[in-house]
Order: sequence, then C-alpha cells, then structure tokens
Amino acid sequence: MSYSFETLCALSGADRLNIKRWYRSGLINRHTADQAWSETQLRDVLRMTQLTSQGATIREIRIAQEADCPIRTGGWTARRGDMLWQLEFGSDRSLTLLLRKLASNFTGDDFIFRLLRPLNRWLHDDTRVGAARRMARFHALIVNHADCMIRHARRMAAIPLLLESLSERNQTEIWLEAIRLSSMGFCVEVHLLGMTADVSACAHEHHLLWCGAGMTELMHQNYQTRLGKGQPVMLCGPDSRLHHHYPQRPAVAA
Repeated sequence: MSYSFETLCALSGADRLNIKRWYRSGLINRHTADQAWSETQLRDVLRMTQLTSQGATIREIRIAQEADCPIRTGGWTARRGDMLWQLEFGSDRSLTLLLRKLASNFTGDDFIFRLLRPLNRWLHDDTRVGAARRMARFHALIVNHADCMIRHARRMAAIPLLLESLSERNQTEIWLEAIRLSSMGFCVEVHLLGMTADVSACAHEHHLLWCGAGMTELMHQNYQTRLGKGQPVMLCGPDSRLHHHYPQRPAVAA
C-alpha cells in the first residue's frame, strides 16, 4: 500500500516540516522510484512521532540509533530549559533559530501542548526579576513564528480558517493556537479583541471562536445566532463557560 504526503501527515499527526526533517536525517527509509510513501515509511513516521512525543530530539534519536542503545534525553524539561536560557541570555536571532529547530523536531500538537503552552504558563506565573522582559520576548517570538507559518500557508493555498478572539486572559495563547492550526494544514487568519474588521463577511471554511476567559451572555447569544444561520462556527480555548458576570480581563503582554 502507498500513501500521498497529505495522507501520511493525516495518519501520523506530523506535518510536512517534521517528515522532511526526519527524512533528511535518515530516520525514515528512503523513497522508492515513485513518489508515493510506503507502508514501511509510514511505520517509520509513526515511530518518530512516538519517540519525539517524549521530548527526544532528532539528534538524540539518531545517536541512540547509531549506537544501538536506548535513547538518552532530558525530555520536555530540557527543551523548556533551552528556551528559558535563550529568553534570558540569547540574542533574538539565536532564540528564533532555536524555536524553528524545535518546531521541525516535534509534531504540532506536541510542540504546543508539551512545550510552548506549559512554558507560557510558567512565564506568566514567574515573579522573579526580569519576568516581564522574558514574557515580552516570548510573546514577540510566538507572534513572529505564527506570522511566518501563516504566510507560508497562504503560499501553499492551505484551507482558510478564521480564529476570532472572544475573550482573553493571555493573548499569547491565541497565537500558540494559530501555530498549532497552521501545522495541521490550515491558513489561519487571526482576529484579536478590538479589531474592527467585519469578520461575518469573511469567507472561511472554518471559523473558531477563541474563549480565553469565558463568555458573556451576549457572546453566547451571538454564537447561538451564528449556529442557527448554519455558519461553520465552533468554540475553542481554555474557558468556554458562560459567565453571567464577566470577569475583568488582566493586562496582556505588549
């Protein structure tokens, strides 16, 4: 049995960037004469998704494979430590290069759920000297990475998706979600709170309403109205509960 690149991504949860990097690193069997992906290659990709889900990098996996020994890795704790070091001491260029390298090592879901979201929460809870500077650098880094992925998705004519913010506790989170959705093959358009664009007039195959801090009754009524009109709208985010008294939204990173 053979598979297209798109099918390989769908079955494994890995994106094109992951598979190309794993392939170039010799961790996926080489192509046969045709351009389809084989059953053996699918098993290789699935094995890589399992190994990298533990936080092991391509380098660590390749070293273990060459030495025929168990993988030795610091896992996600080490990856977060690498990011924190760069946020504290690294240049903007070295920080950007590290993020891009990590993105190519791990699937989109693992990259966001196991690395960046926990790191984002840790940075927001940090009260040590320099915490505001580190959080601001991280926010700018994530927005820039999301923007790069969105531009690439436009060039690839990916499936259009609107990610509209209804409420926020931490604005960085919506950009992390944009990165995750982009890795799944969507061309994401982000509308933040306060944007004046008429999103109802935008033509998107998918429309996600981001709820970072719950919903007011008016928001919920508007959501139900859109559903009633048959619009392709869905709630997402960490808190989609209905709050009769909407909590005050804390300040977000600049």
